Formats: sequence, C-alpha cells, structure tokens
Amino acid sequence: MSTGDASTAGASWRRWLLRLSPGRAAALACLAAAPLAAGLAAVVLTLAHVPLVHWPWPLAGAALPAVLVAPSAARLLLRLLHEVHDAYAEAERLALTDPLTGAHSRRQFYLFAEAELARSRRAQVPLSVLVIDVDGLRRINDSRGHDAGDQALQAVAAACRRDLRDYDTLARHGGDSFAVLLPQTGTDTAVTIGERVRTAVAALPPVSVTVGVATAPPGSDLSVDALMALAEEALARAQHAGGNRVLT
Repeated sequence: MSTGDASTAGASWRRWLLRLSPGRAAALACLAAAPLAAGLAAVVLTLAHVPLVHWPWPLAGAALPAVLVAPSAARLLLRLLHEVHDAYAEAERLALTDPLTGAHSRRQFYLFAEAELARSRRAQVPLSVLVIDVDGLRRINDSRGHDAGDQALQAVAAACRRDLRDYDTLARHGGDSFAVLLPQTGTDTAVTIGERVRTAVAALPPVSVTVGVATAPPGSDLSVDALMALAEEALARAQHAGGNRVLT
C-alpha cells in the first residue's frame, strides 16, 4: 500500500470512528475484547505447552476482565479522539483566519490569490489587489493602549467588509495592514473601491487608512509576489505623500 493509500485509509477510519456514539463504541469494544484477550491467552498457553484440557479457565479469566474494562476504555478513547479532532480543526481555523478581525490569514490570502491569478490568465481578465495600511496604529497603541489599537483594526476590517463585494477577499496582511483581492477588476474600479474603503474608515476617527493599488492586466505573467510588491510600492508612495489616500 502506498503512503497516499495509507493516509486515505486512515482518514476513512477516523471519520468512521468519529461518527460512533459512545454506547456503540462500548458495545463494539466488548465484542472485540473477548476474542482478542482469549486469543492472546491461547498464544501464551500454547507457548507454555499447557494441555488443552486446562485452557477453559485461563481463557475465561483473560476474556472476562477485558470485557469489563473495554466499554470504559472505548468511551475514553472516543472522547480523546474527538478532543484531538476538535483541536486540529481549531488549529486549521486559526491558520486560515485572523482571530482578532475575522479576516482571512495572510497564508489563506496567498492561496486564494494564486488560484485567482491562474483563473484570470485563463479567462483573460484583469485582477487587482489593495494593500491597506492603518495610519498611526502605533500612536494609538502608545497613547490609548493596545486594546484601542485592536478595536481600531476590528473597525477597519468591518468597514472594509461593508464596502467590498461578495466575491472580494479581505485578509490580515501584517500587524497594521490588510490586503484585498479583487477578481475581474481593472485599475479604475480598484481605485474606486479603495477610495470607498478609505472614505468609510475616515468616518471612524481617529482612524484613517492609506491604500496602495496594483493590477495584473489580462494575460499578465506577473506572480502574486510581484503583484503584491507593486501594491506595496504604491502604498509607500501614498504614505510618503502624507497618507490617508489611494495611489496606484
């Protein structure tokens, strides 16, 4: 069996076990425990050259405790399996989502961007990105505390969601920045969306944002990293010009 086949089989077994109720797991454990314990006892008796006539009591002595212990052991193992599964699911969620703002993680953003960039090349449509920096977040943290800074980030994320389209992707890009993936969007529309976000955030004093915009035109061979670098360069120019503005 190949590694891939073994992994698939293991995943199937885990799914089957997770669907078991504690009662059913206990019943199955009882059914399996007696023959397993008796089988092991038979092996020991055979190796010890014990005559068959003396086997019944040792076999019963091995099987009975196993049957008595099996239900509790099965329930415990099932509970542990569920706890491990839940912990793994939570770790996966945290890897894909920023816990503070609810936006996608940087890792998830790049996965989406790679897929969307490939799709835009095939369809010969543009793809744009925004890099949104929260102006003066360090000042807010220093003067009003990190709770106020966290609230500012949450407010910016909420404002972005209200002004983005359903198929746009918002992600936490860094400590004080967000990134937005805009499928099938040219530069002019991307700037309009960026300006809409900037205006919405400006209504939430003392917070403002500066936005860098970059576009991969139809058929472009730009990589995601190169596209993001262009947006970062536009952001740097906007910040150098005073911030609270949108530049390409």
